[in-house]
Amino acid sequence: MDPAQRVLVTGVATGIGRAIAERLTADGYAVLGLDIDAAVPDGLAGFAQADVTDPAATRAALARLLEGGPITRLVNNVGSSRREYIADATAETQRWLVRLNLGSAMLCVQAVLPGMRAAGFGRIVNITSRAVFGRETRSAYAATKAALAALTRSWAREFAAAGITCNAVGPGMINTDLFRRNNPADAPDVTRLTGGVPMRRIGEPAEIAQAVAHFLEARSSYVTGQMLFVCGGLSLGPLEPGRNAELEAADRLG
Repeated sequence: MDPAQRVLVTGVATGIGRAIAERLTADGYAVLGLDIDAAVPDGLAGFAQADVTDPAATRAALARLLEGGPITRLVNNVGSSRREYIADATAETQRWLVRLNLGSAMLCVQAVLPGMRAAGFGRIVNITSRAVFGRETRSAYAATKAALAALTRSWAREFAAAGITCNAVGPGMINTDLFRRNNPADAPDVTRLTGGVPMRRIGEPAEIAQAVAHFLEARSSYVTGQMLFVCGGLSLGPLEPGRNAELEAADRLG
């Protein structure tokens, strides 16, 4: 396997990360996984188990994965969210999300960067969120994902001359276990938010994987520092109340 085809995906056990790993494996990449959960998809070229909020454990796991050679593609997917109103927010939640959503990405970039520089080639994709625009009950999550978007632009500038691109994919509401756990199907805010999506549906993990695959391609060599929202149009702003009924009526007419 060409070393340029080795790609590391964090958070491969479930949801979006699993879909990304499966898509990239099908595309012919040698996919390496990193996760706290060992129940990973079949077909991985390598896997290391670690709690990525623990820097020492994460560095050790990354060193094991790099024993097989340089990694020139990286998908910083691992992340989580906690629902809380700001009146009930705690500093511990903020610290945990910073370690998970930001610290893990920085550790992974530091680990793979020497190999990318030596190869004169690299692709980094960070999974952010439409929540960078803000979302109620998700203050800490939105803050860390907005920070990851800022890191994406900073890294794009820092690495551009070395042939390394850094881009981000910002999912909207995606049908994952995490989303369903945090947002019960009958919750009023889920019904309201889904109704505001211009495409009038929740996205699927495979649709995020498609966007990631685009940024990882060798041919995507002149695109860096960008964030692609995969959100059914929700980043444009929610539909106005009652607009769904108007659109459905228009569909029936024509």
